[in-house]
Amino acid sequence: MKIVVVSDVSPVQLLGGGERVLWEQTSRLSARKHVVKVVSRTPDGGVPGDLVHGGVAVHHFPVDRRSLAAFIRTSVLGARRAVESEITAHGADVLHFHQPIGAFGVLTSTLGRRLPSLYTFHSPAPLEYRSRTGMSGLHRGGLVGRAGAALLWTLERASLKRASRIQVLSDFSARLLWDLYGISGERIVKIVGGADVERFHPGGSREAQRQALGLPSDRPLLFTLRNLEPRMGLDTLIRAMATVRERFPRVLLLIGGSGSLRPLLETLTISLSLSEHVRFLGFVPERDLPAYYGAADAFVLPTRELEGFGLVTVEALACGTPVLGTPVGATPEILEPLDRSLLFADVGPTAIADGIGRFLERSEQDPAVVRDLRRACVAYAERQYGWSRSVDALEDMLGTLTEKNVTATGAVRCVACEAATPLRWFRHRGEDYRACPACGTSVAAKLPTAAGLRHFYEVEYPARFVRPEVPASRLDLFGELIARLGPPRSRRRLLDVGCGPGHFVASAAAAGWRAVGLELAAEMCAAARTTAACDVVQSDSVLLPFDTASMDAVTFINVLDHLVDPYGALAEAHRVLAPDGLLVIRVPNGAFHRRATQFFSMLGRRGWLGKFGAYPVFHVFGFTARGLRRLVERSGFHVLSLRNSPLSAEGPSAADSRAPGLPRWFRGAGETVAATLHAVTASRCLAAPSIELYARRLGDEEVPPS
Repeated sequence: MKIVVVSDVSPVQLLGGGERVLWEQTSRLSARKHVVKVVSRTPDGGVPGDLVHGGVAVHHFPVDRRSLAAFIRTSVLGARRAVESEITAHGADVLHFHQPIGAFGVLTSTLGRRLPSLYTFHSPAPLEYRSRTGMSGLHRGGLVGRAGAALLWTLERASLKRASRIQVLSDFSARLLWDLYGISGERIVKIVGGADVERFHPGGSREAQRQALGLPSDRPLLFTLRNLEPRMGLDTLIRAMATVRERFPRVLLLIGGSGSLRPLLETLTISLSLSEHVRFLGFVPERDLPAYYGAADAFVLPTRELEGFGLVTVEALACGTPVLGTPVGATPEILEPLDRSLLFADVGPTAIADGIGRFLERSEQDPAVVRDLRRACVAYAERQYGWSRSVDALEDMLGTLTEKNVTATGAVRCVACEAATPLRWFRHRGEDYRACPACGTSVAAKLPTAAGLRHFYEVEYPARFVRPEVPASRLDLFGELIARLGPPRSRRRLLDVGCGPGHFVASAAAAGWRAVGLELAAEMCAAARTTAACDVVQSDSVLLPFDTASMDAVTFINVLDHLVDPYGALAEAHRVLAPDGLLVIRVPNGAFHRRATQFFSMLGRRGWLGKFGAYPVFHVFGFTARGLRRLVERSGFHVLSLRNSPLSAEGPSAADSRAPGLPRWFRGAGETVAATLHAVTASRCLAAPSIELYARRLGDEEVPPS
């Protein structure tokens, strides 16, 4: 692809997170043989013109910094002229914007409007501007500052409205888009930041790294790396150190970074008699960062506001250094899945001091636990936050915008109907999905790995979904499903794929079937054997350990939409079914939940939704009636019926005991509406939240009826 990247900061000077994200993305896309050209204003003290930096072509255009108005005007016009010149001379497939000023100049131009575009939303420009008041001649307070913030809000809102897609680095940033600009829904794609795990990794013992940096080896060592500006909360951290010192008199905090607040922070340090406990490092070169991360007992992130992602957080974790952070912005999203205790209670000095004290105390009393935590930090960062994974998603998104999906070979085909058409993107609960325009079936943009699925079903699923009792309404549903199969003849065998805790298997056995369950996780198999008192086999759905033509019925009850390879699972079901064997599938109705997604996107995140917030529901796939029928027919079955399914228990969230149920009146009204539509449209409209399909296995010589 030919990618023109437009930014308000330059990748040549890595002064903060915005520049580092820009550099990692552009350099890695360039290394993947894409033609990347970065257009940005000339950094302060730089020279306008063209250069090549680390293999990336960069064009710096001049700006006037004598006043805020002149700076914005020349930034807008300079970006527009430079990009129009680049497109005219060399062409472009897609535009990628970082920050709003240059983006506004390009997106309001004739050439800029014609090309697909992605806007990377780092942090709200007007709030960033206000947080830097007084840090430079352009960051003004008073009436001028308020006018500047209002102008930036206008420019950023206009840029966001015009961009084809908006990339956020976190769910926190997605919420800011709604709160500030009223933007939500399909145009938002979450692609997290990352760490260069090849460069940021444990580099030997902490003692050796401390010795190489000239740091004491016998003191508890804390490290933070921040631009020295108000929102970073460094003054609060220094005040907290006065308390930490009382419990740990040899503790030492290293503060890396530069900025206008350094004199004030140094004065505060002296006034609190912390000169022996707080050391200012100044600007830390990139080459030294892994060593400083690795030398520290912990990295501290005392951010007060606007932590859109936090590259330093994942870099420290990749080096095996636990991060202690305030519950601000995206920090909880990163740290909570690893260890909830790493988060401070709030942003105040008391909470920060308590959190640091607990960690240092744990390090002294139970060093083995902390060693395990350091190893977990490395594994977590490598698994979730490597730049390669992030750029994979970025490359896929840019390719989709240009209708050249570079991460797939050939056309992108719908798993359900096999239509080869550009898929439509939408977003649901922080995850990206694609919907087929032909049949409406949706699929998660990033499919889970086999290892990830096994971990979920072995560890998380039993804790969330195994309940000692099953609601009577769910048992009634199971009974209805089995009744529609008809009375079993002697010795007929039924296989329930993904049997969970075994209640459906038990219901089938009670109806006279020789029922067998299949489940991926060992703990669930044990629970199902206790519940059903039947055979339960541990295996994957696409490799059934049964003889060919050995089953008379196969059921997938709320399972098929969780599988990475539903076509493979149905092919295996076809193999193990005897001629004329029956197939039963129940899944959430993708059409219903897709419309619900659109409806809730319009409403935004509203607390008053209450129990209705459990809707909509999507898993790996969201099958529509049309897509499900086509998938089953392609797998060698003749569909006998496709119908609305009654809500089981409290609704689709009932399987998760933590989710509230829906009111009974709402469930009843919903079923009535769905049944009416089904009757009025002669069975063509299935509007219930879940659908059921019944099919017969075709013989090897049979052709599905048209």
